[in-house]
Amino acid sequence: MRAERKRWRTFWTLFGFNALYYVPGATFGAYIGVYYQSRGMSVSQIGLLSAIGPLLALVMQPAWGLLSDRTGKYMAVLRISLLGAAGGVLCYYRADSFLLFAACVLIYSFFNCAIGPIGDAVVLDMARENELEFSRIRMGGTLAYAAAVIFAGMYLRSRPTASFGITAAAWGSMFLLTWLMRGDVKKYRPDRTASGALSCFRNGKVLFVLFYACIFQVVLGCYGSFIGVVVTDMGYDNATIGRLMCVSALSELPVLLCIRFLMRKVRIEALLLAAGAAMTVRIWLPLTGSIVCIFLGQALQGVTYMILYYGCVTFMDQNFPKEHRATAQSAFYMVQAGIASTFSNIAGGWLGERIGLMHTYFWYGLILLAVTAVCGFVLYFRADPKRQKASGGRGQTDRQKRE
Repeated sequence: MRAERKRWRTFWTLFGFNALYYVPGATFGAYIGVYYQSRGMSVSQIGLLSAIGPLLALVMQPAWGLLSDRTGKYMAVLRISLLGAAGGVLCYYRADSFLLFAACVLIYSFFNCAIGPIGDAVVLDMARENELEFSRIRMGGTLAYAAAVIFAGMYLRSRPTASFGITAAAWGSMFLLTWLMRGDVKKYRPDRTASGALSCFRNGKVLFVLFYACIFQVVLGCYGSFIGVVVTDMGYDNATIGRLMCVSALSELPVLLCIRFLMRKVRIEALLLAAGAAMTVRIWLPLTGSIVCIFLGQALQGVTYMILYYGCVTFMDQNFPKEHRATAQSAFYMVQAGIASTFSNIAGGWLGERIGLMHTYFWYGLILLAVTAVCGFVLYFRADPKRQKASGGRGQTDRQKRE
């Protein structure tokens, strides 16, 4: 009975931690592009500001991950990053020009980029130890985001700068909540007999997952960074953006309920390609100029972003040794929130200003569709023993050894 109470206490602690993590996305991330626009920033400047954080993450996320793995003090690093993010977002109150906004992004992103991968590593480890389903814990983030983004859309309409204080409060609350998690996280020291983290990247499956996640995120990042601008240009306000974000969050729930079953039945590569095809449809729906179609596109959040995120996070956790868990998650976040988002925001802002956001969405979708089709053909060809044999390829036994 005592063990069961401890298990449920751990579940609700992790549920709350995950819920709070997605509040800043609702109160800050969903509206910061619109805030930049209201302060006189152009589309290209918004793209550059949106790219600074991902560019910094290219350097800092591997550094934070290695620091956590080398010291084993995951919780200490997590708490430092939470306090730094809470302080960093408050700097926006003093910004009113492009350079000052850029400085704020640098300070905030320096700490913020560590929270996701290290937090996921900690939560996954505690969930595994207590035999808890990560998909159920992740629902906390979906529900919190859906509620917070509606509130933010109504409240921030007349008080846009309140976003920074609310976001800082969310990071501070997470910091306090980590003290309830104390003692439940094992502090693994590097195992010198285990294979290094770099050896895991020789796995072709790992490389494919990271490659496709990068291409996928380029498109998703462009869509997410500028959808608020698209909606406001159509004549709608923050309240409508809030409803759009709520729809996207709630669409994740059905996917979270069945994704473990899907991952047992379907290969990760096939799931990612299906999500990529859905993402192509999603980024093309705004081309219709209809707010109804944009709402439909937001309803595809579950079968696009959630499949990508959940599939990659759990895949990386399962394919790396426990002493490299933070490095594994940092690698995924570096590809997703670093390389892809940097290119996406810079190129998206540059193209959006020259050919328009609608044409940019069209070309991004076309590129993703082409990559998905090529990857699907290659995977189908490799998975068919008869085709592989006919082409002089290796048989099923050799392929299994290679995987």
